[in-house]
Amino acid sequence: MMKKLLLTALLVSAPVTVNASGFGHVHLSHLEPTKSEAMWLRAVQATPMYPRQLAQRGVVGCGVFKVTVDENGKTDSVDLVSSVPARGIERPVASVIRSWEWENVSGVASQAEEKLIRLDFCMGGGSQEEVEQLCVAQSQYSCSQ
Repeated sequence: MMKKLLLTALLVSAPVTVNASGFGHVHLSHLEPTKSEAMWLRAVQATPMYPRQLAQRGVVGCGVFKVTVDENGKTDSVDLVSSVPARGIERPVASVIRSWEWENVSGVASQAEEKLIRLDFCMGGGSQEEVEQLCVAQSQYSCSQ
């Protein structure tokens, strides 16, 4: 029972989660614009949260999302472009993305920006470093079926 409570607490609050199969990690890639070309970046550049619903089901995979940040730095829309698996990623991941706070890092007047980002969700490995490396490697493969 105590183990289950600890696992639940980790899944709810930790940006990097541990589950029964090992370690979990989320890798964020800025596809368009690239991170160095973007007007808006997340205010907190920490590892994105592994959506609790996906972690609890042991879902690994990836999602490419079109995100529109308005001129005030608020997430205006989140649309799934492609994902593996084809179903089950959109709703929990869009919820995470909508919670992000954005800041203008460009030095020019704020305006809306459309972004294409990729999130890879990985579990397993014998250590946190190993699952992070697996996730970076996974991000090099296609994210469509």
